[in-house]
Amino acid sequence: MPQQDKFNNITEKEKAPHELTPLSKVEDTTDSAQVLALDDEYFIRRAFERAPTEGCELLFKHYHRGLCNHAVRFVYSKQIAEDLVSDVFCRFWKNKSYETVKSSYRHYLYRSVRNEAMSYLRAEFKDMESIENAANTEGVASYEPDYITQFEEISKRLKELVEALPPQCRKAFLMSRFEGKKYQVIATELSLSVKTVEAHISLALQRIKKGLQGYV
Repeated sequence: MPQQDKFNNITEKEKAPHELTPLSKVEDTTDSAQVLALDDEYFIRRAFERAPTEGCELLFKHYHRGLCNHAVRFVYSKQIAEDLVSDVFCRFWKNKSYETVKSSYRHYLYRSVRNEAMSYLRAEFKDMESIENAANTEGVASYEPDYITQFEEISKRLKELVEALPPQCRKAFLMSRFEGKKYQVIATELSLSVKTVEAHISLALQRIKKGLQGYV
């Protein structure tokens, strides 16, 4: 069975669409949530002991939604966020990471998605040096409060930059990047020409790129 299919074996009901929003909370860090997370980790590890496919499917069902919400806060695109999370799961399966993860699966996956999102942003905005350094951080440092705070600050800055865009520019950008709509569809819905939509999105990317340069 192809790698991707290992995780696409979830029923449509189990994968019922959930709204992804850049304002979604990343993780619940209350004591009760941490206790529940430990219980979940126990059952997931037991599933892996029975069969890797069973463990991976349970892991996917349990964390997929939260990871997508996590990623979309950085990349401002529902489709890209879902693609990044799928890539993380596929590598997890292909590399048999379930055999080597000593920390919790939750921490491993959230760290991997953060790094994947930052790698995407680094490619999108090539001279974001501070993000590049963050994306290359490995191991236990990824769990340190300062590391998490840095991503929260970047997420907050992205939100500020998007909200500061001119109204039509912001609409076009979010429709393209978050809703995944094509330029022609956006042009029709906003009563604009395709070239105007292209100009709006180009302006949005330029302003976001400039606003994130050297940002820590």
